[in-house]
Amino acid sequence: MDETTYSHPGVIDLINSDYVPIRVDNDVRPDINQRYNMGGWPTTAFLTSSGDVLTGATYLPPDQMASALARIATYYRNNQAEIASRVLEARKRSAGVVARSAGSLAPGLVDSVLDAVKAAYDPEYGGFGGAPKFPQTDALLLLLEQSMLRSDEELRRMAVHTLEQMTSGGTYDHVEGGFFRYSTTQDWSVPHFEKMLEDHAGLVEALSLAGMRDALAKTTGYLDRVLRDPATGLYGGSQDADEHYYSLDGAEREKLTPPYVDRRVYTAWNAALAISYLDAGLDAEKLLDSLFASAYRKGQGMTHAEGVSGQLADQVWSLWAAVRSNRLEIAVDLASHIEERYADHELGGYFDHAGGDDLGRLDERIKPLAENSVAAMALIELDTLVGEPSAPYRERARRALESVAQLPRQYGLMAAVFARALDRLPHAIKVTTRNPELARAARAAHPYAVIDPTGPPGARSAHSEHGGAVVCVGQICLAPVSTPAEVAEAIRQAITTRA
Repeated sequence: MDETTYSHPGVIDLINSDYVPIRVDNDVRPDINQRYNMGGWPTTAFLTSSGDVLTGATYLPPDQMASALARIATYYRNNQAEIASRVLEARKRSAGVVARSAGSLAPGLVDSVLDAVKAAYDPEYGGFGGAPKFPQTDALLLLLEQSMLRSDEELRRMAVHTLEQMTSGGTYDHVEGGFFRYSTTQDWSVPHFEKMLEDHAGLVEALSLAGMRDALAKTTGYLDRVLRDPATGLYGGSQDADEHYYSLDGAEREKLTPPYVDRRVYTAWNAALAISYLDAGLDAEKLLDSLFASAYRKGQGMTHAEGVSGQLADQVWSLWAAVRSNRLEIAVDLASHIEERYADHELGGYFDHAGGDDLGRLDERIKPLAENSVAAMALIELDTLVGEPSAPYRERARRALESVAQLPRQYGLMAAVFARALDRLPHAIKVTTRNPELARAARAAHPYAVIDPTGPPGARSAHSEHGGAVVCVGQICLAPVSTPAEVAEAIRQAITTRA
């Protein structure tokens, strides 16, 4: 649109005559995107002077934009009373969304979401649905986790088949590595060529759980070589689409300048990638050290990007990363910050940004399904490690899930992240060990194993001398074990004891 619509003299004149143009970077302000996106990118939204939506569209070529600008300006000048009535009604409807959002965690919710994922599965090409086809990483992770818990090889086959189709098709960069954003075709053959850090966090996790080590190595190799800043260990947000560049072989690409990399560091995406790297047994220490040094301030939470205040996604993903990396002082502080600044203290759950910004639709309080689910997973694991009566993290997790419990029935397979969180609520277990091999064995035996590399003094003295492990469910701990096979057996016993 910059090259066509917004370079057209007629469009420029109409905008400058009747409008105040406002440009928003979706990655920098996801809360604005949440409230104003008109069905895709780029979004073109026409607003009243108070920031309410009159109408909108996605891509508009010059002639359509010029026509829309003229018609909407005329309508706005001549229909003020009707517009005011529509705006008031829309605000009343949006105000009721939060009040009706809390629900119950009914039995069978995990099964119903899993059924939706299986129903959407494409048995020929893998993935879910038709074209365009997106990775749907939470659906893949739900399949892989549930295949372990249910000993269901068919669920694993669906996920692995999808990943194999993606990595062998056009959606994967076979020269430099890394996944393109999505496929415009059902068979993964014709991609949209942008590469996003946001997508790669879940894909790295899925490749690791699927045991696809070669694809994992090539994918993380791309991330580390292209998106990573070697000085800080932090990862840039994306690499631009360039259809011509990506159509070339390796020798031909070497002659050209690679597509532009957005070096802006987004907190939530880096924290999510760090979790995936830790789960895959890869080094994420420099990444996490730099992330918390640059974006975290005690009592103030995490920023979203340099110069941009934080949002819920930044807080919850960083909380989870802090728990996973045993930065418990930071984790406890972030949990307090989230509860203080983002929580709905009446109905539970968390709003997508802290209050205080009342411009336009930004005063609408929205509880996003994904971020509340991630918050729940992080809080469940924090409770498993340091749970105490004065800080009921598990109860906060339950309330977060209850606050969005009515949404999964509408979301179908898009509620996979909710199902992943809900299933952790009763099933998380703690494995205390300082032995990396035993920690990997624990996660291989149970996807909800929470690793405590320190543990209480009694447990530490019982096993650390021999590099062993102790498996605990609630307040019940089994005898120390010392081999990967014994860890797996102890986890099976713990699960049986709880059942």
